[in-house]
Amino acid sequence: MRGRAVRPVDRAGGGEEAIRLTRCAGTWLADPPDADEQARIAEAVRALNGQRALALELHRDPAALDAYCVELFRDPIFNPLHIGPEIIRRIIDKLGEPPVADESDPTAFSQYLQQAVLLFALPNPRRLLAAQLRRYLPRFTTAGDWKAAVAIDYSAFRTSLGNEVTPFLAQMTLAGLADYYDELPDA
Repeated sequence: MRGRAVRPVDRAGGGEEAIRLTRCAGTWLADPPDADEQARIAEAVRALNGQRALALELHRDPAALDAYCVELFRDPIFNPLHIGPEIIRRIIDKLGEPPVADESDPTAFSQYLQQAVLLFALPNPRRLLAAQLRRYLPRFTTAGDWKAAVAIDYSAFRTSLGNEVTPFLAQMTLAGLADYYDELPDA
């Protein structure tokens, strides 16, 4: 057989890879979704299909939708999806410490954040993170928060199939960096 061996990996979310990649250890996201949760996700997706008009309206202004997504993913409910310390340490080992924002180079930190995301956001981690994010859909569709549900679905799609730095990936990496530095012992 030529080429790399393809190893089967559960991409429905949860499991050891999710625990290594994010801060979901000890939360409901650490375990792969059972049949009931998968059914709730499928039902949420079906319900979301009825929100096409809202989705089209939100997609008319991609910059506003991205800004809304960044704000949405700041909610503490998404804390388990913050990028975990193992990945953050790898980023710092490769790129060095994040630059401190100053007026001489106002884009230095955003460039660092983009490079950081692209270091770990390869196809398999992207699919796993997108699957983990989609596990939130039932909470928002059940509550009737259709704007958030559309944003989550949109973000999961862009994260899983793209090679870009999505607002979701950027926010989870930024929050992971903040968590990492918050946990360092005071010098």
